[in-house]
Amino acid sequence: MRLSVKASYLITCILTLSFSAFSTANVITAHCRDYAPELSFDGEKCVGAIPDLVTDIFSELGYGIKWINAPWIRSIKEAKSGNVDLLIRHSMTKERELFLQPIVYGHYTRSLSFYKSPTLKGDAFSYDDISRYNIGAIRGNFYSPTFATLDTRILTLVSNTEQLIGMLELSRVDLVVTSHSHSERLFKDRFEKLTFVDTFDNPLYISIPTKSNIANVYPKVLEKMQEYRQNQAIDKYFKHYNLPVPKQLIE
Repeated sequence: MRLSVKASYLITCILTLSFSAFSTANVITAHCRDYAPELSFDGEKCVGAIPDLVTDIFSELGYGIKWINAPWIRSIKEAKSGNVDLLIRHSMTKERELFLQPIVYGHYTRSLSFYKSPTLKGDAFSYDDISRYNIGAIRGNFYSPTFATLDTRILTLVSNTEQLIGMLELSRVDLVVTSHSHSERLFKDRFEKLTFVDTFDNPLYISIPTKSNIANVYPKVLEKMQEYRQNQAIDKYFKHYNLPVPKQLIE
């Protein structure tokens, strides 16, 4: 029996709506920021070693990703309330563990450096030495486990690197803390570096907020990432972008 034009139209609409609902239910939101070549926002897509890695992992689990360009401070705020499903490339702190389900993808040796204002004389060789000074840092950033224990009264916190540079140039702070992950290249040719360097093992993570709509998918993503790490499948993503391959210290 042939269907009427009207019946055919209704069936098409129902199928279209069903497919649309299914597709929407299987698309998660993830935040991206500009940190090339590991990750950067290009048009409506996040590109780089880490977004490529997580795109493949979530694709295997049946999910697509909608990328949103957002600064890290916004990402943290929205993760607390569950308004984003996935954060990528970040360190973990005790505070973040309260609302993030962590998935480590590799370990790096990270070094914190300290640059001094033009008017500051002398040098420093330990945290005891630098604790005598006022130190500029970016609000909400993780620097190192030891740095996190410093008395907050010696810190001047700002929103971005440009503010740090301006304060250091005007000697409104004595020192600025930075690293490769915090645009250290912008300080190297402009300021004098202290001898003291804080070097430590820095595991890096992707994470699913505990209040995310896909919080229950966390065990599957964790398991899949473990497979990638154990099989050295992660290496190809970093080699593709000519990046150092992270160490895998399997827990």
